[in-house]
Amino acid sequence: MPSVCRAPQSRNKKILLLALGFFFNFGYSNVSYLLPVYYAHVGYSAARAGALVSAFYFATLLFRLLLGMMIPRFGFRKFLAAGGVLSIAGSLAVALSGGHFLPALAARILFGAASAFTQISLATYQSLAFREEERGLAYSIIMAGGLAPMMTAVPVADWLLAHGYFNSYISIPVIFAVAMAAVTIFALDTDDVALSASHAAVSPFSGMGECFRMPAVALSLFMVFTFSIVDAASSFMAPMTASFGTMSSYFLSTNAAVGVAVRLFFGKVLDRYPRWKLSAPITAAMALLLLLASVNPGRASLMILGFLFGIGMGFGFPLHLALVSDHSPRRLQPQAVSIMWFTIALDFAVVPLATSYISEATDAVFSFRTVVLTALACCAFAAFMWRKLERAGRI
Repeated sequence: MPSVCRAPQSRNKKILLLALGFFFNFGYSNVSYLLPVYYAHVGYSAARAGALVSAFYFATLLFRLLLGMMIPRFGFRKFLAAGGVLSIAGSLAVALSGGHFLPALAARILFGAASAFTQISLATYQSLAFREEERGLAYSIIMAGGLAPMMTAVPVADWLLAHGYFNSYISIPVIFAVAMAAVTIFALDTDDVALSASHAAVSPFSGMGECFRMPAVALSLFMVFTFSIVDAASSFMAPMTASFGTMSSYFLSTNAAVGVAVRLFFGKVLDRYPRWKLSAPITAAMALLLLLASVNPGRASLMILGFLFGIGMGFGFPLHLALVSDHSPRRLQPQAVSIMWFTIALDFAVVPLATSYISEATDAVFSFRTVVLTALACCAFAAFMWRKLERAGRI
């Protein structure tokens, strides 16, 4: 049905549909963390299984940047349609490729590229669909959907693999891709936000360069980079906790549950204070909690620290998404959003590689602390720069 026949979607309905879109999109990505178990069952070596898992994320990394430059010329509806159809095709190809490595590799790359179409479309749309004074609450609720798969889909997928239901496990991404396509193509109406001629007129590469020449935008992106270092360090903390004989799931599951609750019930806090003033302190506090977690962690201490970390994660992720939108001119929103999501993906690709290389020369605990201390140093620098911009009257 043409969009002109639809009644305008309310703000609450728009938030709900965006949350569902991110839930299904992040859901099929999150369950991929368990793919090495499935691929071992299929018969792949650890090296080939790792290559297949990484292929999705590197494809997402590359396409997030490229698609952000293209979306002003093609629009939300075409990108969401492409993302939905290609995600279904990619998920089916992954499920059917079995023990054939090259088809499986191509399927994972296709699936990662398709995921980027949807992520960049949803992220750019939400950056333009909400006013600055309502972004904090809106982004918090929406990104609660993005965090929810860690406490719903992933445990179910883990249980299926543990009990030998491998075909059921590999069907989860297909189900999520179909559901995501239904929400983003047929339910979500993006026509209330027009990508005007001013967006399309911005040269993609010069637009990205302009983002970095604006101090507040560049510093916002730097804080996204710093926050994502902390986020990635927590996601890949298993080698560190394993060296103490403890499971990281005590920390991660508590973090996810608390993070969702904070986003659902306390998101409006982010609209009451200048977000740039909260950015560095929240990120630094989360980094300090990770440092504490690396000091002889036990089950109880990891759950307590995970609870506190979840408060920071609940506020921190939507805060930084909104922060970039707050300081970016409307005509540069597509470029700023694509750089932001590229930065997030880059950290999740680089942090595990960095910790693995450092740990080869030292140990898992030292490498983990090195990454976290790097984030703390970045927070100190950012706090200094925010104050400098404030004194200069540039924020």
